[in-house]
Amino acid sequence: MREQGLSVDSIALGKFNVKLKATDKPSDIGNVDLVLFTVKSYDTESALQQTRPLVGKDTIVLSFQNGVDNEDKIAEALGKEHVLAGIISVESYIAEPGKIAQTMGPVRMAIGEMDGQITTRAKMVHEAFVKAGLKCELSDHIEQVLWEKFLFIVGTGGVCSISRASIGEILAFEPTRQLFIAVMEEVEAVAKAKGINLPNDIVTTTLATSGKMNKGTKPSMLRDLERGKKLEVDALNGTVSSLGHQLSVPTPVDDFIYACLKIQDQRRA
Repeated sequence: MREQGLSVDSIALGKFNVKLKATDKPSDIGNVDLVLFTVKSYDTESALQQTRPLVGKDTIVLSFQNGVDNEDKIAEALGKEHVLAGIISVESYIAEPGKIAQTMGPVRMAIGEMDGQITTRAKMVHEAFVKAGLKCELSDHIEQVLWEKFLFIVGTGGVCSISRASIGEILAFEPTRQLFIAVMEEVEAVAKAKGINLPNDIVTTTLATSGKMNKGTKPSMLRDLERGKKLEVDALNGTVSSLGHQLSVPTPVDDFIYACLKIQDQRRA
């Protein structure tokens, strides 16, 4: 192993000795079967340029990112025939260089084709995840699933970040609890205006699920804010605000949260 241009010949994985090649230069690898696209949403465009050498005729690019428009960006850059969508609901963060701390979940993991078809390739990827010991579902309505997660992370990410409080704290304080509900209702309204078929009780069930979480849970955007890192606010509350204006759906709460967090984010640019 070398520190620059990481190169690994083999790695011990459980009882197996897995041979692999790792590098920070995708052009060294060439075409692959599957790309797991997991960068922060604000790095999507730049990462797509580095991804091109990996993509061959039948390569699948599976996004596990926050937000609801990353798949569109991948399709525009690489071709929609390569895109597979997915979600992972988990609380994890970089505890220190080279060490990832997972404090919750995964609560849910799902993948699927954007058009809802259950294709052979989607089944193959799903089977690979299941054989690896992951509890993954193969969805025929992944766009709805993306928006269900989006409603939750826009609400928690926005309200927790603007109040600098954990999920338990914002739910225990009635004004921030109502703010959380208001954000989710705005996301629901925007989703319906876009024709996304969210469950009628999505706000109520998401609120109930949030109340069962560890009270100290912090969304990733709050952790990034606390550490002085760039925020995914454009992909979250910013997207709700932007879509609201496009679709003539009022989003005053998200407009406010976006403005307050974006000015913080600009200091990190």
